[in-house]
Amino acid sequence: MSHCQTSDRNFCAPNNKNAALLVDIDGTCLVCQPYFDEAEKAFGHYMRKLGFDPVEAIARMKDVDHAKAALDGFERDRFGKSLIECYRSLVAEKRRRFSAEDKIQDEQILRQIGAGPFFREPQVFPNTAAVLTRAHHNFLIFAVSIGNREAQKYKVRQAGLDQMFDELIITARDDKAEIVAGLIKDWNIDPNLSAFIGNSRRSDGACLAVTNFVYLPLEPGWAFDQSRPLPESQFETFSVKDWRECEEKAINRLVRRRKSCRSGHGK
Repeated sequence: MSHCQTSDRNFCAPNNKNAALLVDIDGTCLVCQPYFDEAEKAFGHYMRKLGFDPVEAIARMKDVDHAKAALDGFERDRFGKSLIECYRSLVAEKRRRFSAEDKIQDEQILRQIGAGPFFREPQVFPNTAAVLTRAHHNFLIFAVSIGNREAQKYKVRQAGLDQMFDELIITARDDKAEIVAGLIKDWNIDPNLSAFIGNSRRSDGACLAVTNFVYLPLEPGWAFDQSRPLPESQFETFSVKDWRECEEKAINRLVRRRKSCRSGHGK
């Protein structure tokens, strides 16, 4: 067996390179956004009970959270901190006279609301496991996800997807393109016969700088996530609507191209 071929796997590409799929987790493999939507509604409901305008509170919280994500990354406690910071700013701005004990209790409740989206029972999108299982025979597969390492590893393991991946890479920063470039170099990957699969035009689409991109928008994510156009690239974008289409219109095409290249090289 060669370095890229075992009894049940063959991810060999021409020129002694490897073929790989790099896969986002939240919103691509696992349901994510609805949990944050629920927490957002709970925050608005609680703020209304405290006498604040819930629409104003939610809008302000989103601004705070986006700023925190850009500054501090995507750590697990970021969302709860954003809720508390928004609460504090509204209390000060509206000159509400809450007792110290009430403020402590309010912030504890908001911290719990903020932690709600994490460590939920993971829900896998339809056909994700089946498609990745089949792709595992023909590609190296890497999970590349933004978030808290402990929380992400827990979700992947609980979802039963950990065996699908040759490596699980978690970053707290929005730097997927840089990470993917490193993987391509370290694992001797052919970027023309590989692809990044994700639902975000911004963070996942940035990987078009270094390999092909499969745009799989199963969840919309943050509004600013989709507002940025995909960058111009020498690589190809495959737009698909679900995992079955991802397999048919992207993954299988990459396999066929690889076979064609092998034939052309006399392999």
